[in-house]
Amino acid sequence: MKFRYKVVIINIILLSLGIGTVGFFMIRRNFQLALDAQIKTSIEENNLLQSTIEYRLLDTINSSPSNLVYQMKNLSADVVGKMGGNNKGVYVFYDGAEVVHSAADDNKLSCPEELWSTAVIGQKQYMITKEAGRYYLFSCSTSLVQDKKMNIINARDITETYQLVENERRYFVLLLGIVVLCCTVAVFVITYLLTKPLETLNRASKKFGEGDYESRVHLRSHDEVGTLAQTYNQMADAVCEHMDELQGMVTRQEQFVADFTHEVKTPMTTIIGYADMLRSKEMKRENQVLAASYIFHEGKRLEAMSMKLFDFIYTKHRKIEFQLISVVNFMQEVTESVTPILAQKNQTLVCTTVEARIEGDSNLLKSAFINIIDNARKASEQGSEIRFFAKQTDDGVQIGVQDFGVGISEEHLQRIFDEFYMVDKSRSRKEGGAGLGLSLAASIVESHGEKLEIESTVGEGTTMWVVFHEKNLTEQ
Repeated sequence: MKFRYKVVIINIILLSLGIGTVGFFMIRRNFQLALDAQIKTSIEENNLLQSTIEYRLLDTINSSPSNLVYQMKNLSADVVGKMGGNNKGVYVFYDGAEVVHSAADDNKLSCPEELWSTAVIGQKQYMITKEAGRYYLFSCSTSLVQDKKMNIINARDITETYQLVENERRYFVLLLGIVVLCCTVAVFVITYLLTKPLETLNRASKKFGEGDYESRVHLRSHDEVGTLAQTYNQMADAVCEHMDELQGMVTRQEQFVADFTHEVKTPMTTIIGYADMLRSKEMKRENQVLAASYIFHEGKRLEAMSMKLFDFIYTKHRKIEFQLISVVNFMQEVTESVTPILAQKNQTLVCTTVEARIEGDSNLLKSAFINIIDNARKASEQGSEIRFFAKQTDDGVQIGVQDFGVGISEEHLQRIFDEFYMVDKSRSRKEGGAGLGLSLAASIVESHGEKLEIESTVGEGTTMWVVFHEKNLTEQ
């Protein structure tokens, strides 16, 4: 069942119960007031009957005490005959026997015996009975005449009072039905207008769940529903952003696996081919040495690639322990580490430093700059110069590496930090590279909350640097 139908049903039930309860008590009160008025009138008539009969009966007893019952009949009949109003009968009982009965019509009403038989002298009693579909009110008073009880009872037709209440009840039921019907229509329309934005939100959510990630809700409401719609749109935007990130991550992982497989396949093919030649053929000594050299060279390249891959994965999952690092000592240690590999091509590292301190993991940062300098070495010619510099800036300390080698074109700069990406694959493989050095360096720098920047011009060289901002900087 839809929410709007539940709201309509609940409101109509509560409305019906509320109006019905109020109407019930109002009708009941009106009936009680009308009945009390009838009882009051009936008792007043009974008082008048009693006082008149007693007064005239007293004169009769004083003048002629004999034949009292006969005199009582004539006297009662005379008094009753002169009464008008809504009386339907008058009964006089003396000493437990009916003395007179006068009715306004030909139908004789049966007077309830329990009314006069239990009557008490000096008290008024009344009783309501139903006979032939009509309601009658009997009022009784009791007097003592010659030590015997005389009961005077008058009957009053109060059917109209009950009919009035019944008409009010029917009218109220009809009115209640009309009110409930009108309220049902009004509540349904109002509920429809109030819940329409929720249906709009529901449709948008359903489309989003079915794959329509551009589905959004456009509501101008400023209430809770409007706030919910804004929250939904924000959630959908966040989900789409995360999905794009996840898709990019999946794509990078797939590319990583493909590149890794490709990089492993080439040296493995060379190793297996030369190993098979050594195993299955008789070769000259110089050919055996050449085959073994190829196997050794490719094996070393696999080893270097596996070590860098291990460092790359290790860096992504390692928690950085920040420590104060002297920039001077740090650059000297890096210089000492790269001097042997630069000597292979007679290259010179020019180091310019500043007196400052940064915060970070010294070993990881050394690994990052060693890889950056190694990349500069591969891109530079024999006997060239590479600059390793540090300088103070307005917001921290800048440490960078500059070479004057082949440079990198704009199209390659966008992917230079991707895993296994190489600008010149033949040159990189010749130099023993696997496309992981710069990726590892960028990952280490990012783990320190900084960014590895790069500028390059084809034929002129490349500059890479990191600015360690004030948040990670402590002056000596």
